[in-house]
Amino acid sequence: MAAPVFGSHPGYLFNVLEEKNKRDIEMVMLDKPKPERKPPGPVIVNEKLSREFQEQYRYRFGQTQAEQVINNPSRDAVFIYSNTQRSITFEEYRKYQNQFAEYMIRRLTEYHFDNWAKNDPAIRPVYLMKDKISNVNLQVKKGYKVKLKYNFAGPSFEVKVENPYDLDVGAQAMMSGIISKPRDIIFTLGYQLTDRVQAQTLYRTEQHLKQLVLSRRMTKRVWVSFTSSTGLVPGYTDISQTLTLVGLSWSE
Repeated sequence: MAAPVFGSHPGYLFNVLEEKNKRDIEMVMLDKPKPERKPPGPVIVNEKLSREFQEQYRYRFGQTQAEQVINNPSRDAVFIYSNTQRSITFEEYRKYQNQFAEYMIRRLTEYHFDNWAKNDPAIRPVYLMKDKISNVNLQVKKGYKVKLKYNFAGPSFEVKVENPYDLDVGAQAMMSGIISKPRDIIFTLGYQLTDRVQAQTLYRTEQHLKQLVLSRRMTKRVWVSFTSSTGLVPGYTDISQTLTLVGLSWSE
């Protein structure tokens, strides 16, 4: 038989019958598997503690970031009052920062001890007793509820009033010891005017401070604030000031 002539048969092959039933499987090269991730450990500071720390920081150092910057002394910061120049001491401000850091450590310890105690059958009765002492809820009137909380880590005593008008009504007594008279009482009244605008008034007995704060959220992370206040200068008992601040803040 004569040799077949290339191209005399239709198609690319001389015999296409096999190709009709042939199944080609493509080999896919898999990427090298990534090492298994270890399960995350326990969260030290969760969202609840973070909000609590931020609130307590504002009570101590200023309601807005603009006020916190003003209250933070620089090396050449002075007040001129009755022709007398007085410097803001770094020691006092550092003492306040150290006290806040100590409060955070005590609160972290208390929070994680409570989580352990309430899940341990042997210690749970002690936790329930502590929770009963430090948290009291009172139903005053239909739609109103008074929440009383004693914060051992502060130490501080907090009162919040739930109401049908969505007003943020509360008071916090800052203590110098676990059993002591309040050294400062902070009264707050806030209201969410719109989705982006909120208002808050504040009064501190220690500084005789009266304050109004208006805040507007521009974007998810950018806020504009207006602060008007009158009262004693922090750290002084004989110097009063009237302060008006406009601030732009960024938060993650």
